Amino acid sequence: MRSGKGRFTNRQALKTVLGIIGLLWLVLLLTLVIPSIKYLGIRPRTLMGLAGILAAPLIHDGIIHLAANTMGILILGFLFAGLEKQRAGYILIPIYLLSGLGPWVFGAANSIHIGASGVIHGLLGYLLTIGFFRRHFKTILLSILVLVLYGGALWGIFPSYGRFPISWEGHLSGFLAGVLVAWSEGNRRQ
Repeated sequence: MRSGKGRFTNRQALKTVLGIIGLLWLVLLLTLVIPSIKYLGIRPRTLMGLAGILAAPLIHDGIIHLAANTMGILILGFLFAGLEKQRAGYILIPIYLLSGLGPWVFGAANSIHIGASGVIHGLLGYLLTIGFFRRHFKTILLSILVLVLYGGALWGIFPSYGRFPISWEGHLSGFLAGVLVAWSEGNRRQ
């Protein structure tokens, strides 16, 4: 997306992120009408589950689930889109795909993984490490800011046996994908 001056602006970054959030809420409304949509998530080591790699980040298990992910998408997505501008979409593709591949390979048999939190953890991994890989003052400050604001989310990459089941496999693979993509982008000629 370009503005009239040929630059991707923070306003366009915000509009893009809000558009993605709107799409997720629209899918949630559709899920309330057609509950079987939830079964389109990632089913580990099944052929149907491969399609879930594409669908799962769009599907949530209710308002509380999506509301929790909305804030992460809003803040981390805005910081990411504002930093990467026109390249954000290209950078996001491997994070999106790899965050779903982990649960497909390592998830528990007969489980279904849904939600955008794997992608959110991918953005977290990317934003936390891009400063280290790029070694630019601006990106280092951004990485520190993200650590202060969202460092606690790193606990989500470990197995959890709490009240709410989480896809720690998706969180971990998303986070690692974000780090890998940040490393790749950091080594790209600027």
